[in-house]
Amino acid sequence: MDDMFLSKANVFSGDCGSDLHNHEHEPTRCLHYHDFYEIFVYLGSKGAFMIDGEEYAVRRRDIVLVNMFTSHMIIPDQENQDKCFVAHVNPELLIAFSTPGSNLLDIFQKREGYGPVYSLEEEEFYKYQRLMDEYRAVHLKRGQDILIKAIIHHLLAYAYSDCFSGIHCKDTVSRDLTVVTRIINYINGHLTDRISLGILARETNYSECYICHLFKEVTQKTISSYIQEKRIEMATGLLALSIPINKVAEQSGFHNYSHFYKTFKKQVGCHPAEYRRRLAADM
Repeated sequence: MDDMFLSKANVFSGDCGSDLHNHEHEPTRCLHYHDFYEIFVYLGSKGAFMIDGEEYAVRRRDIVLVNMFTSHMIIPDQENQDKCFVAHVNPELLIAFSTPGSNLLDIFQKREGYGPVYSLEEEEFYKYQRLMDEYRAVHLKRGQDILIKAIIHHLLAYAYSDCFSGIHCKDTVSRDLTVVTRIINYINGHLTDRISLGILARETNYSECYICHLFKEVTQKTISSYIQEKRIEMATGLLALSIPINKVAEQSGFHNYSHFYKTFKKQVGCHPAEYRRRLAADM
């Protein structure tokens, strides 16, 4: 079974979101990745993250930055509560929040000797603690989404101040991410349609060869594998409903049942009928 792809639709709505993980609100307990950025503020006493195949010990006052399409999970600790605040940010918003002098993509790029875990001193962490207190305490009748976005904006500014390595991204990184985001958004909006490289090339005004190279460079995935992963994720949701499995295949964008069956088993680890039985047993 491959690492699980976690869709934005299953995590948050709009262009950003946030959660406070604790023993009552568990984080995802398996290796997963997604097409948005995450920043964790670790509030427990100690714990561990698995990120891109490496294990990192964490403690209170640590900031953890997770890039798009990077495999990761919080490693369960029975003795300590894995308590942390996490902000989820769409790439478009990350670019929008950036300025000519402070490109937020800088802190998510892999640099030798830097990240993805940054340990802060108590006086440095105090500003994050104030944000967490506001997040817990303030509940507005209207405009709560505006408040959450403002808190995330502050959080990203603090993280840039504390985690920036001093090395800026190349000028092309923001442009490349914008193109890849357009591809991702088109795919997400047309999952049940036939999606070809020619269509994506016309949508972005670049050649098929260029968008294939760019997508793989930015996401470490091919366009076709991303489409398949999104469609299988859609299929897992449809299997929870009373829909014949052959119709699930069609409604999730697969026009060949044999291809759907093989792809589903490879990505999920079992065939569709078995997955449906497991869902029923868990209810």
